[in-house]
Amino acid sequence: MEEMNEVLDEKNHVIGITTRSEIKERKLKHKAAFVIITNSKGQLYVAQRTADKKNYPLMWVLGSGGAVRAGESFEEAAKRELNEELGVKSEVKFIFDFNFESPTISYWAQVFTATWEKEVRIDKGEYVQGKWMTLDEINALGKSSVISPDTWEYFQKYIDYLSKSKF
Repeated sequence: MEEMNEVLDEKNHVIGITTRSEIKERKLKHKAAFVIITNSKGQLYVAQRTADKKNYPLMWVLGSGGAVRAGESFEEAAKRELNEELGVKSEVKFIFDFNFESPTISYWAQVFTATWEKEVRIDKGEYVQGKWMTLDEINALGKSSVISPDTWEYFQKYIDYLSKSKF
């Protein structure tokens, strides 16, 4: 059975439920959840999407993420995606909301963080490769335009979050 997702209006109110394929095909606004994974060395986990992805093939993303299923909370989706895509079972902490609009995709997301020190096992159906990187290394990736545009936007928001949380 195909995954079902909630469709949102411009104010992020649920206006219906439809299939994941219809959301992609019609570029309908939906809910998403992302998890930025950090370790004790101050690094973030990044992964390169597979070539067959409709949006941003072969581009790099932070951690894991994806669509929130109908009836699922943002936090439940964040934990599920983290486990499915990276083999990480961890608690997550909400840090901010994030809206993204492009010609190919539209969503309202909640972004979470998780700390992980063990091995990360990428799902080869989702990612080509993954690795731990410093903030400076991720900034360099962003400037070379190999990070997906939505990841680059919420990475900038994450940097703002870090600078404000130090006070």
